[in-house]
Amino acid sequence: MGVTRILDLIVIILLATVLLMPRPDASVKPALTLDPERRARVAELQSTLIGRPDAVDASLELANIFLDGHRPDWALVTVTAATKYHPNDYRLHNLRAIAYADRFEGAPAFEAVQRAVALCDAPTPPAGGAVCGDAARGRLALLAATLEEVSKVDMKKQPYLAKDRIFKTLHPTFIPKPKAPATKKVEPR
Repeated sequence: MGVTRILDLIVIILLATVLLMPRPDASVKPALTLDPERRARVAELQSTLIGRPDAVDASLELANIFLDGHRPDWALVTVTAATKYHPNDYRLHNLRAIAYADRFEGAPAFEAVQRAVALCDAPTPPAGGAVCGDAARGRLALLAATLEEVSKVDMKKQPYLAKDRIFKTLHPTFIPKPKAPATKKVEPR
């Protein structure tokens, strides 16, 4: 019995090696396609959040980097964890809305931006919340109007309808570059 168990273990190890070894043509890609400095910054921010999970500025910066790196799921997890400590910060809800929109989930994105607008429009900033200025209020209003248009559209199944509604709300415009002033030619005498 001892020899057959050893042979069975050897066969299992060989089988596991064959199955778990990567193919020779497999290519390894980084999870975040960002420049090395920003990836290093991600590591710094994550270590900061391990020591102080209530650091709202670190959470905001990390979520923005994740959104820039096309990782809305990671940004959503980061911001959701921060809202446990700062539920009245409109910036966190704004980033939640953007992350949900990046995931093509219109209804939760609209709910998050509504919460951000409500916190921003409060006459006095709530305890633990940031002060909302005119620029932030304008960006939130534009985002809220856009997300309201696509909140009832399944963006995964009807991306063209969502795109049409977004363009209808945003009113894309073309602003031409100003022409360079004409220079006068001076003729030699």
